Amino acid sequence: MLRAGSAAPCFCVLLRKCASCYIVRHEISTSKVSILCVPCSKAAMRTDIAVTWTEPALKEGATELAARLGLPLAKTGQRHSLLLRLSQAGLELLKPDDPHLRGPLQVDFTAGGLDFRRRQPGRELLLRAVCGKGTVRPAVLDATGGLGRDSFLLAAAGCEVRIVEREPVLAALLADGLRRASLSPDTAKIAARISLTVGDAVLFLEKMRMQGQQADVIYLDPMFPERRKSALVKKEAQFLQLLAAPDSPEGEERLLAAALAVS
Repeated sequence: MLRAGSAAPCFCVLLRKCASCYIVRHEISTSKVSILCVPCSKAAMRTDIAVTWTEPALKEGATELAARLGLPLAKTGQRHSLLLRLSQAGLELLKPDDPHLRGPLQVDFTAGGLDFRRRQPGRELLLRAVCGKGTVRPAVLDATGGLGRDSFLLAAAGCEVRIVEREPVLAALLADGLRRASLSPDTAKIAARISLTVGDAVLFLEKMRMQGQQADVIYLDPMFPERRKSALVKKEAQFLQLLAAPDSPEGEERLLAAALAVS
């Protein structure tokens, strides 16, 4: 849910979290409306990906997933740069035969560091910036979903969050992570506050503008910020870079302009 525009006065602030991350925020007293899903414009992948499964019972689900994403099924003897694998533990991405990328990438909202962070909300600068000190929680549009961690923290703090992610494989990993979170008693209520749209955020925002709609908070966090250190990029970032090319500075400017247009 996002808030619709009205003649009521609003206060707009652009909060710059770091050199490559922005929060566009405005406060306005309006009613809530639902936003229709923007059709997905398929993102250009940087590498070839195939879908596989770990046991026969999962073959049908993997076949449906491959058809939905427009990806081939992995076949014996064929090599692919990345494998999107369906297992009993969920959906995961892996790079075969790469010693620098051992183990799969999976979106998991139920354990690990993210679980610790959601239990310590007072330490999160993002939550301070978005939620402030009040008790009313804004509706948030995360226009650069990525692995969904920031969105999950915002939802854990009580915000209703819509994630827009343009990369279909990444969106599939996100959807699977949310599905598994919805099955856990500790995270089910948090997952219920998150909705996911697969598509281009600029088109989504432009549709909002044309319909006269506004969002309480629009969160922008580019996937590939400028690197200032020569250390090896974290495994997760390497997977993301293999999935999709970084947006150009012009593309980031278009996204920021589209966000400001509905703020």
